[in-house]
Amino acid sequence: MIFHTRVAGIPCQCLVYSYYPAVSMRITGTGFGDADPPEPEEFNFRLLDRTNYPARWLESKLTLNDHHRLLKEYLAL
Repeated sequence: MIFHTRVAGIPCQCLVYSYYPAVSMRITGTGFGDADPPEPEEFNFRLLDRTNYPARWLESKLTLNDHHRLLKEYLAL
C-alpha cells in the first residue's frame, strides 16, 4: 500500500510492504513450555519520491516521531 505523506517537510510517498500487529502471549496448556511467546509489532516501509522512485536520502532524515506518525497514518487508512 502506498500513501502520501511528508518527512522533514518534504512531500513523499510511503510504501508499506509488511505490517504485523503485536501478538500477546498465548497459553496453550498447563505444562512448562505450553505457551506461545509474545511477538512485537512489525512495520516495514520504504519512502518514495513523488515519482515512485526510492528516496533513501529521505529515509536518513526519519526520526522516531516520524516512524510513529507514519504508523498512525497507515493504520488510519
